[in-house]
Amino acid sequence: MTKIKGFDGLRALSVIFVILTHLGIYSTAQSTGWLSDRAAPIISGTTGVQIFFVLSGFLITSLLIKEYEATGSVSLKGFYIRRAFRILPLYFLCIALTLLIDMFVWPVISDPALIFAATFNTSFIPREWYSSILGHTWSLSVEEHFYIIWPAMLLFIYRFSFNRALRHLIIGVVISLSLLAIVLRIEEVNAAYFVGRWSFFAGSWIALGCAAAIVVNGDYARTNTFMASRLALGLAAALFLHSLFMGLLPKPLDETLRVMGAVLLVCWIVHNQSGRLVSVLEYGPLAYAGKISYGLYMWQGLFLATGPGRAEGQLWPLNSGIGLLLLCIVAPLSYHFFEKRFLKMSGAYRHRETSSTPIQLAPL
Repeated sequence: MTKIKGFDGLRALSVIFVILTHLGIYSTAQSTGWLSDRAAPIISGTTGVQIFFVLSGFLITSLLIKEYEATGSVSLKGFYIRRAFRILPLYFLCIALTLLIDMFVWPVISDPALIFAATFNTSFIPREWYSSILGHTWSLSVEEHFYIIWPAMLLFIYRFSFNRALRHLIIGVVISLSLLAIVLRIEEVNAAYFVGRWSFFAGSWIALGCAAAIVVNGDYARTNTFMASRLALGLAAALFLHSLFMGLLPKPLDETLRVMGAVLLVCWIVHNQSGRLVSVLEYGPLAYAGKISYGLYMWQGLFLATGPGRAEGQLWPLNSGIGLLLLCIVAPLSYHFFEKRFLKMSGAYRHRETSSTPIQLAPL
């Protein structure tokens, strides 16, 4: 599986959406009338994370399919070791630094928030224990929960019957989002939890990426012919931008339409590697930002937290301007001098038929 051009650009846009949200750029633009309420969700941090979920589900499932086609099976040991090398070193480095800041600089976390983050369970944290400096780890929680289960299901339950897996993915997404629509209307639950981040709800966006990978890599000629067409690109744009002309729809319908637009766009990109849009997404600085997007995502939590608000005299996080500067310096250094060491180690556990696959498979 060779590198898919355009995906780094999508990753970059996704993490940029998150960073701009946490800088407070969108909230300021909305309050001053520069950004309409209809346009804001399109470029929100939530949308950025959802796009990355789709990309992650698509790429990891494609890797599993290619490994199965080449070997007749999938090495779960190899998968989990590669994932550990990619995710854990930087993740726990950031948590350790957060703990040191809390101990010696400024109180930034609660004990429960630290425990939830350290055990990859921030997606379920009650609002009363939420810590803005670790709040971004909820997406890692969702991804790790999903990928503990998904490869094993393909191997032991579906036995690589991808058609059956596809049907069940779609059914599971429908059930999950239907339940989410119900739970979102229970005021007491929403007041206590970030319901939309619960793994069995937010995991739906990853599942849609997995379903797309099965279709693109499978024997679905008519569907793939459509996904390669300009009509599919137009539909992707209409779905992704629907709030501009339809207004804000109730959740999770609003997010579902936008994510479906992202799914179609991902499939279109795969089928149109020489297209102009792909060339734009491959623009050097943009593609580089996508390449180091995991580091950008993790470090922005430490330097920016999940919002620009600061208490009087607060020593950490620093003001947003200094935080952004630190992020732009530290994230590239982190990638080249820290993360790549572990990426190289993970290569020893990658099947040779998939060794040319992009190594940036980490979640936001």
